Amino acid sequence: MPEEERPPGADPEPRRQRIRRKRARPRQGTLLQRLWWNRRTRLVILALGVAAGLAWFFAPAWQRKRGSSPRPLPQAVTAVPRGSAPGPDVISVFIEDPWRSQSALLLWRERPGAYLVLQGNAEYQAITTNHLRNRQLWPRDTSRIVRLLPGCDTVGQVTHLARLLQNWPQQGRITIVTAPTHIDRTLAISRIVYAGTGWQVDGSDAETGDLRPESQLRLWRDQLRASLWRLTGWDGRLDGNDCV
Repeated sequence: MPEEERPPGADPEPRRQRIRRKRARPRQGTLLQRLWWNRRTRLVILALGVAAGLAWFFAPAWQRKRGSSPRPLPQAVTAVPRGSAPGPDVISVFIEDPWRSQSALLLWRERPGAYLVLQGNAEYQAITTNHLRNRQLWPRDTSRIVRLLPGCDTVGQVTHLARLLQNWPQQGRITIVTAPTHIDRTLAISRIVYAGTGWQVDGSDAETGDLRPESQLRLWRDQLRASLWRLTGWDGRLDGNDCV
């Protein structure tokens, strides 16, 4: 078929250019790197990471309340006496293990004028009292023994004691008696809670059979919860840490 004649001086007909589609070259790298380069996979990984972080932080909030714990009578909760002596001495113990209470009671006997705070729900309070009475260690004068029931975990027990001691006219020393493997995390929480309050916090090892090692992640989480409590008054538990 003859080509169409073009007028003299006209530009030659442009040739049609073929559009070449660029083929995606496979990226080299490990399996994790190739997954991360995929945008959808990256979003899924980030979402799972955020969900895991929230689950890790709010794990105490999802623990069920102890259904077998009886509700204490109003007279079972003892308020901290407002002593006028300078530098009050407070010994606190988490009484999930009665042997901790026994160690704290023996330490309390060595410090005349000190207050002993037994921290735990009504069920643990009864178990501890029977344990000490059976060993003839329960004192006749209990005017300096305080029973503090709220607090489902370490953060809750430390913060509830801090709230209770806000009514004291003067600050002094707090000694927390707990398991040797538990004391580092407890003191890390306490130093955040009592920072700037004037209270000096230290620890004392208790004789106990509960020597389970502590997790570093649990320590960081509870330090974060203690900082949140200092800022907002909430420690991360949906039940308010009132498991009594």
